[in-house]
Amino acid sequence: MKRRTMLAILGAGMVPATGCLSGTPESGSDTTDSPQTDADGSPSGTATPLPPGSVDFPDGPKAPPERPSSLTESTVRNYVRAHEYRYAYNSLWVNEHSDVELDCRVDSVADRQWGYEAVVTCTGYSNTDPPEDSTATPGPHADWFTQSFRYRVSENATHRLRVDNRDPVS
Repeated sequence: MKRRTMLAILGAGMVPATGCLSGTPESGSDTTDSPQTDADGSPSGTATPLPPGSVDFPDGPKAPPERPSSLTESTVRNYVRAHEYRYAYNSLWVNEHSDVELDCRVDSVADRQWGYEAVVTCTGYSNTDPPEDSTATPGPHADWFTQSFRYRVSENATHRLRVDNRDPVS
């Protein structure tokens, strides 16, 4: 569990740096001399593809879901919900005696020029309680407090960015 916790902490520290690469201006920045951009930060009228990439998936019993062969609002909705559920499940899972409970929902899905953007929110917990005759060590109770992630999904990429739950989800 210590390794998983450390990886989760390190991963959370890396997420803010990925936002710097998105190409969108920082809030409050002066964009009067900048070219017009769409809501996703790409120049108006052009389709800037997402850079190739995928999410570094945590170890555990759940495998990442298959990327949909055809991207639609419905297939992306199902894909990102399954992806986040499995990601959180693996993050909470300690061993075969782990009881992981999660509730995940898709808050929004939006069509973009480069693909789809969706926000997924999950909350849950894990208890690891091996049988008395087992040599396995009981694990601590672990909470997956309500967390939201913005997924950007295109034909060749899946990006996952943490959303501050105080920010409005659009």
